[in-house]
Amino acid sequence: MTLNDFEQNVSLAQFTSFKVGGPAQYFYRAKTADDAIDAIVIARSQRIAYIVISGGSNIVVNDKGFDGLIVKMENATCEIAGAQVTAGAGLSMAVMAQKTVEAGLSGFEWAIGVPGKIGGSVYGNAGCFGRDMSMNLNQVRVIYEQDEAVWMDAKQCQFGYRDSLFKKHPEWIILEAEFEFEQGNPEQGRKKLLEYSAYRKEKQPQGVQTAGSFFKNPDISEISAEVLQDAQDAGVIRNNKIPAGWLIDRAGCLGKRIGNVGVSDKHGNFFVNHGAGTAEEIIMLASFVTQHVRDQFGVQLREEVHYIGF
Repeated sequence: MTLNDFEQNVSLAQFTSFKVGGPAQYFYRAKTADDAIDAIVIARSQRIAYIVISGGSNIVVNDKGFDGLIVKMENATCEIAGAQVTAGAGLSMAVMAQKTVEAGLSGFEWAIGVPGKIGGSVYGNAGCFGRDMSMNLNQVRVIYEQDEAVWMDAKQCQFGYRDSLFKKHPEWIILEAEFEFEQGNPEQGRKKLLEYSAYRKEKQPQGVQTAGSFFKNPDISEISAEVLQDAQDAGVIRNNKIPAGWLIDRAGCLGKRIGNVGVSDKHGNFFVNHGAGTAEEIIMLASFVTQHVRDQFGVQLREEVHYIGF
């Protein structure tokens, strides 16, 4: 592989669910883990900055683009052996949820509506409904500083709420992940898939250009006694977290727009690109929302999305 195998000046907006962002200097689609390894070796040898993306659902790309190589993981393999599942970084979360259910496995139904791929979801320890990626994860195959892939035990990944060691080491590349689930009943699993899907359709915006949850949910330890009592009365506290969307709603930010980007009028923690939005407008809106929530509740919201090219 050489630099000639990379596409040049490719718009990244088309590869993100937000549909914003300028061009990448170099762009490469990795169909296999070996493809990704080869691309990273080239980038490192040429001292080219690189970032790996998979589904593009939780990122905001600079309007000026990225001066370096973007590797898009498209290795969508899914190997099931008994209770163990090995998934490529480019495998859709929803597809894996369906495949595990059909294989008679239980524990991943919650992921049916997560708009991302395995690689990015492991990177950010994605989760919902009281579950997250770390709960059934055995190990992750990664590229460290050396130009070779190794398996990393899940305990080494330092998973936390929407966090992992990978966020501290963006030069490490997730290639695939191995999970282990409990045996389940396919019929009951299908029922859970329908229930989770119905909940998302009711509570979250559908069919729009969004990055998914924009902010992390604050811990109750960060909340004043007064706001905490209101949250308890409203019954919104889950796993010692208060929904960022609830705070944004109470701050009066639902429907707020800056240019072509706005806060969803259905769920406060979803920003929507209404057609011709820009990364600059997204950042301005995020600043507006965080300031209003901080001024009203004394809480500093922290982004869940990952910024590229800034």
